Amino acid sequence: MSGIEQRFALLLHRSAAVWRAKLDERLRPWGMSYTTWRTLWILRTSEDLHNQSSLATRLGIETPTLVRILDRMEALGLLQRTADPADRRQKHVEITARGLRLSDEMEVEVVSLRKQIITGLGEEELARCVTLLERIIDNAGDSSQVACVDVAHPIRRPE
Repeated sequence: MSGIEQRFALLLHRSAAVWRAKLDERLRPWGMSYTTWRTLWILRTSEDLHNQSSLATRLGIETPTLVRILDRMEALGLLQRTADPADRRQKHVEITARGLRLSDEMEVEVVSLRKQIITGLGEEELARCVTLLERIIDNAGDSSQVACVDVAHPIRRPE
């Protein structure tokens, strides 16, 4: 691997790690973390029903790891699991009104951190970065797992 390729790989990994660590810090007052925020974010922005397995895939974690996270979040009233009528072994995971409210509160911190991290980058630079990251994901053969939301898609709000 050339020096620039190695440096790129290290910086790519480091930037993701820094984002995650900083977000964990910002979400600590709610007793939440990057993973719990992402879980709520996926549930509130997705039109699809998610079972535990599909949600774990979107989060990039193993299902047994997710089950422990969901147990805690369900106990807090942030989400609920319901049996699939067609296959009672499957559990659908849905965000609750309380989860929507908390997600909205946390989103203020998420947006603030995002703005801080991309300070000084223009639209053109960000567009180039997005294109490069999409190509990297595509090259890895994992484009079906990209957890992006259509910016035109409305986010569900608490009732």
